[in-house]
Amino acid sequence: MNEFAKVINYIEDHLTDTIDMKEIERLSQMSEFNFQKIFSVLSGISLGEYIRKRRLSKSFYDLKETDTKIIDIAFKYGYQSSESYSRAFQQLFQISPSNARKTMNQLTLFPKLTIRVQIKGGTEMNYQIIKKESFLVTGIKESYTSVDEGQSKIPLFWDKFNESSLFDQVVKEKDSSGPNTVLGICLPGENGAYNYLIGVNATEVTKQENLETITLPETDWVIFKAVGKVPDAIRTTYQEIYESFFPSTPYSPKNLPEFESYPLDMDPMSENHITEIWIPINKEE
Repeated sequence: MNEFAKVINYIEDHLTDTIDMKEIERLSQMSEFNFQKIFSVLSGISLGEYIRKRRLSKSFYDLKETDTKIIDIAFKYGYQSSESYSRAFQQLFQISPSNARKTMNQLTLFPKLTIRVQIKGGTEMNYQIIKKESFLVTGIKESYTSVDEGQSKIPLFWDKFNESSLFDQVVKEKDSSGPNTVLGICLPGENGAYNYLIGVNATEVTKQENLETITLPETDWVIFKAVGKVPDAIRTTYQEIYESFFPSTPYSPKNLPEFESYPLDMDPMSENHITEIWIPINKEE
């Protein structure tokens, strides 16, 4: 967690500057995509939203304690106009900057995150570590510019998949000798962008024009089972993975595709539903 504390301090020191994602990658010792995903899991808020709320909260000090013009405060915290700053401020605090400057009432500001080690006991995490050869997956793909965008659009992507002819088309590509599952795969790209593919294990490259086949590389994987309703059980398991598993083991996530594996013969709203979470890992020697 020391790396996360360094990133939080870096952000705090640069709220009025450009926040360099390459520096965040260096401080966190992981890719931009992995850091943004883990940050969201651990904090319950996206990195972009955290930075936005911290900037607006810090700007309140300038409003109350200085005579700086609102337009200059807007520019200081990265807004292109007083109008865009005022809209964002109003949306977060339910009051305009000009009225916030006049009122004696205190606003509920968004505080700096603090990183602390919490001792928890009694929770046993069952996992399996395997080395798997490269394998083919065929499915449909969407592209997202950020973790934020993906988190809002992936559920809609699944709805489109489940409620259209795409479901049958993709499942027909499945390796009949493989697991009876459908996969949701995150494929990290550059600058926090990534692709998301819904697909199945395949034995050959698809001939369907609207589908595509990718190769997941040979690597070491850690596999967890999220038992319970989707998506709650998955969200809880990810929190346990990044709060407990990685900080207490010699493993770290690789900047490679990771995926969830959903059984086709189980109700995702069942308390007994089992989703497998596959994360590629580095092994410390």
